[in-house]
Amino acid sequence: MRNLREMLRDEDYKGVWEAYMGFLDLSLDEFMDIQERLLLEQIHLRKKCKLGKKILGKQKITTIEDFRKKVPLTRYEDYADTLLNKRVEDLPSVPLHWVQTTWRGGAQPIKLAPYSASMVEEHTKMFMSSLILSTSKKRGEFELRNFDRFLYGMAPLPYLTGFAPYILKDLIDFEYLPSTERAEKLSFRDRNKEGFKLAMKHGADLFFGLSSVLVKIGESYADSSNSGSKLPVPGNTKQAIKYIKAWWKKKVKKQELLPKDLFEFKGIVCGGTDSNTYKAKIEHYYGIKPIEIFGGTESAAVATETWSRNGLTFFPDVNFLEFIPENELQKENNQPGYVPRTVLFNELEANQIYELVITKLKGGAFIRYRIGDIMKCVSLENKEDKIALPQVVYLDRVHNIIDISGFTRISKQLIGDALKIENISPVFWTATKELGDSSA
Repeated sequence: MRNLREMLRDEDYKGVWEAYMGFLDLSLDEFMDIQERLLLEQIHLRKKCKLGKKILGKQKITTIEDFRKKVPLTRYEDYADTLLNKRVEDLPSVPLHWVQTTWRGGAQPIKLAPYSASMVEEHTKMFMSSLILSTSKKRGEFELRNFDRFLYGMAPLPYLTGFAPYILKDLIDFEYLPSTERAEKLSFRDRNKEGFKLAMKHGADLFFGLSSVLVKIGESYADSSNSGSKLPVPGNTKQAIKYIKAWWKKKVKKQELLPKDLFEFKGIVCGGTDSNTYKAKIEHYYGIKPIEIFGGTESAAVATETWSRNGLTFFPDVNFLEFIPENELQKENNQPGYVPRTVLFNELEANQIYELVITKLKGGAFIRYRIGDIMKCVSLENKEDKIALPQVVYLDRVHNIIDISGFTRISKQLIGDALKIENISPVFWTATKELGDSSA
């Protein structure tokens, strides 16, 4: 079977679309059939390992209904001892990678999540789907090609986003800005600065990064380019022509220069809790509307926007999906010990808010796991793109976590600890997240 690199080389664009975008053609019933089949396979696999037995117990589970009735909702505390100590022998499959993220307010500073070979393969495919969609303007057409210049602005290893340049290398040839070898030696900040300098010099086709980072770089770039800062020498004729046009715009037309004046992306994939807030600014600075991808360390790739960019479509074979309705979250908050009920993907209702619950497929560790992500179902289908599946938008973390631009997560415990350190003893306090007019 040919890989993506070979299909692009042979200009088999129809084959690429069929291989990576097939999930967009699923009916709701077909989506649920995939979900049920993979869940039952996963339950069978979990029954054979120590961690699975701990969560599932000895009870017989043969249907989705059994699973939801008999298996408790879980949080990271239920897995911490096994995962933080990397007890591979207790897991349903041998990890190919251990992915790290922060655990704000947790018992330890970090969380670890194991990724089996099949999980990595599935995550890679879904991420590739988003990259292809970022360069698409209509069904069946896209502009992604071998040797595209890829400006990569996400966190490095051992974070999930840092794996992308390594897991994609067997699928397609990208020219990374900067190269992976060079990026490994740089801090996150310096890697982004050097990457954008290279993009100005040679041009860039793709970007993947936090929305907030892209906006901040756009703002700083606009400030520096309009203050007379020296630009790098253009590395090719195309960039030289862009420099001339930029000079004409600035010197003759007396107009402000923006990043889009010096390079043009085929596609931008953005992530982060505030992506929806920053999209208009990204389009202003870079001349292209970004595509949003939603995922996380424990969940991997979960959902992606499509070419209309008006809602996230879930992937059917990365996680088994459940959702806690907003009224159930309110009951849980008001009634100590209350266990909220979940609904399935085919039970979502338009204009309702839910907390996502995932069970990792393909040998993953997490079962009925609450990450804390809140989303809103905006419609039961995407009529514009002819997708017969519910569409959601990501809202934020649960009410007791304040997430700022994907970099900082502030919890009640974290604030309480800070107050204790400073010997501050208020009668009561509150904290809230607000976005100003600048969305900064």
